[in-house]
Amino acid sequence: MSNHSSRKAFGLKILNARHKEIRRLKREGYAAEIHGNKFWNSSFLLMDYLRRHPIPSSTRVLEIGCGWGLLGLFCSKKFNCRVHGIDADKNVIPYLELHATINNIKMTAEKKKFEQLSIAYLSQFDMILGADICFWDEMTDTLLKLIHRAKRGGVGTVMIADPCRSPFTDLVERARERYKEVTIVEKFLKHPVNATGEILIIKT
Repeated sequence: MSNHSSRKAFGLKILNARHKEIRRLKREGYAAEIHGNKFWNSSFLLMDYLRRHPIPSSTRVLEIGCGWGLLGLFCSKKFNCRVHGIDADKNVIPYLELHATINNIKMTAEKKKFEQLSIAYLSQFDMILGADICFWDEMTDTLLKLIHRAKRGGVGTVMIADPCRSPFTDLVERARERYKEVTIVEKFLKHPVNATGEILIIKT
């Protein structure tokens, strides 16, 4: 369901570029510096998967490359999980906070790069989620190292969704070589958007 300035999807109200609050943030100078200026469809693929495979409310979730944070907000609302988001672009965080407010959901977030997520930092979480975060070739190595640190920190599950860009395909193959419990789930959605892709699930 949608109107000119917002839509509903997976129980969330999502504002679009025409909404007055989005326009206000842009006027205040919060322009995305990387790729966090829109909501990427692979988040919907993960939401649909998690809706069909619920996670316990006790799960501590970290959304990496969170952008507007809608995937994390979905987990907080649907499963009552404690969710934290990180993104390399500080300018996306006000958009996350806005969506948390309008949906009456709690989620924290901060600016951090993947390389800054230490073993000790990652040990605070049970699950790591990411959508559309493997779009540059150099990100394959970065994410593999992050997953390795997550394993050492005791994170139980890592899930990454992508429309099957080349760096993601490389990540999948290298994860299969390194970890025993790797699952690839093909996903197709027609609603609320047309989206296709894969979800890489690693049990660390």
